[in-house]
Amino acid sequence: MFTGGLGMIGSVYDFFTLPGQVREANIRNAIYGAGAKNINNQPAGQPSWRNVDDGEFQIVREKESVERIILKLAKEKKGILTASDVALAAQISMDEAKRDLDALVTKGFAELRVRQSGALVYTIPDFMDKDEPLVDL
Repeated sequence: MFTGGLGMIGSVYDFFTLPGQVREANIRNAIYGAGAKNINNQPAGQPSWRNVDDGEFQIVREKESVERIILKLAKEKKGILTASDVALAAQISMDEAKRDLDALVTKGFAELRVRQSGALVYTIPDFMDKDEPLVDL
């Protein structure tokens, strides 16, 4: 009180550095604060923070789930997919793609059909044209 806040030097310092202090506090609260989600608990595709070498933080996006990639691909291809389509789009093995597509069939979201050529295709009826029958391409 007798020095006037160190001759107002502290106030002047805070005036110029306060935006950076607030930004750092917000980042700390987002990462370590109570109620903040852990990076691993973030929903797929949502931004999260990661600490890099020099104490800086950067925003990273988590990898999209295979199920979401399958749905986007099904929308693009009008509801007709093959395991190789999914493997290529999701950058996973054919076995993993078949397992994920079979899981959708088991849940009732997709159907497994055989084309006239004998090829197996997975259909997602929500994205198919209702008037167009499934024909061999």
